[in-house]
Amino acid sequence: MELDAEKARRQTEVFHHSLVEALPQMILCKDLEGRFTFANKRFCNDLGRPIDEILGRTDFDFFPPELAEKYRHDDRMVLESGEVLDVVEEHVTPKGETLYVQVMKSPLRDSDGAMLGLQGIFWDVTARRRAELKLKEQNVILQDLARSEREAHEALKAAQSRMVQTEKLASLGQLVAGVAHEINNPLAFVANNVGVLERDVRDMVTLINLYRGEGDPALPRAEVAARIAQVAGELDLDYTLGNLPRLIDRTREGLRRIERIVKDLRLFARVDEGEWNEIDLNPGIESSVNMVMGYARKTGVRLASELAPLPPLRCKPARLHQVIVNLLTNAIDASHADGVVTVRSRREPDGSAIVIEVADQGTGIDPAIRERIFDPFFTTKAIGQGTGLGLSISYGIVQEHKGTIEVAANPGGGSCFRVRLPREAHPASHHEHTAQAALNEGARHEAGTD
Repeated sequence: MELDAEKARRQTEVFHHSLVEALPQMILCKDLEGRFTFANKRFCNDLGRPIDEILGRTDFDFFPPELAEKYRHDDRMVLESGEVLDVVEEHVTPKGETLYVQVMKSPLRDSDGAMLGLQGIFWDVTARRRAELKLKEQNVILQDLARSEREAHEALKAAQSRMVQTEKLASLGQLVAGVAHEINNPLAFVANNVGVLERDVRDMVTLINLYRGEGDPALPRAEVAARIAQVAGELDLDYTLGNLPRLIDRTREGLRRIERIVKDLRLFARVDEGEWNEIDLNPGIESSVNMVMGYARKTGVRLASELAPLPPLRCKPARLHQVIVNLLTNAIDASHADGVVTVRSRREPDGSAIVIEVADQGTGIDPAIRERIFDPFFTTKAIGQGTGLGLSISYGIVQEHKGTIEVAANPGGGSCFRVRLPREAHPASHHEHTAQAALNEGARHEAGTD
């Protein structure tokens, strides 16, 4: 019976020994003083020493002092805490090669639980560790790139905003003479009316005071009556009393015209582009026509509007206002004296979109340049008369609204720009369909020239 037990024990030892030697990991045991009491062949090969040169020695016999001290420190921590140490650390082979190894050290006890030493197992994880470090480096690089991209995007947004505003002010500069004329006309007759009112009111106050007897009380009644008749005659009292309501109405109308023009200017030139709102586009189109009315008159061009009733459209009104003003001024510039520029609006028969057209009777667009007219800074105007950005920015604004813009020959001669705005357009994200995207892509679409 004892022989069978001994045989079984030996078989178990042989199995455990063969298993330890067959494992791809390096396995070792140390006593409480840090001396090696066991090492498998892989560990022996790693040290380049036979087993009899390893047993009874310590880490200080095989490794640099600082590394051996670290190993000894880890051993003490395991022996004192009784807990398993599981770490990845640098390991220097006797040949001086630096590796990363996965290390697991655990207490070694006898059958009574008394501490005998520790056992350790470690294996090379250099490839994995270097891959992890490389991944971390790549993550840092990606984070830096993401941060740089965000910063670049913010700078791009600021540049876009400045570009859009610069183009607005450039357009406003082109229109300023006409706008000044539109303001000066009502301002002139308001000023004249106020002068007339001032004169008539002064005479009427004199007349009223005479009626109230606030003149010289010593004057005979006949002289007072004569003085009243004289002032009434000078004032042409009957005409003045009949003309006062008309004078006030004309003055009020002139002030309303000035107010409307100033309102249109504020809408066009404001820096704040506003939020997405659901609106009727027709009042904005009328405002755009009012903006360019003076410029059209100055060049001898007549403006006509054919606006059909429209359903509400979700859009950025100020941006679309800029598009329409750009198209109108381009159409006026392309027109001959006594020409007509017509702006139309309508809804698609199925109600899915709103269409805005600006047609002129001018010279048309040369097919050779038609595909370039939306390129940034491309213009057919004389130097100093155009920035070359109007249509590029207009294209970007239409894209922001998920719409399209195209040009076709006008049956009556000239060109017709057509903007189609889908009613289901939603606010674009901060980096999608911006004016700069249109500039960067060098849009090649059929449209007009700035």
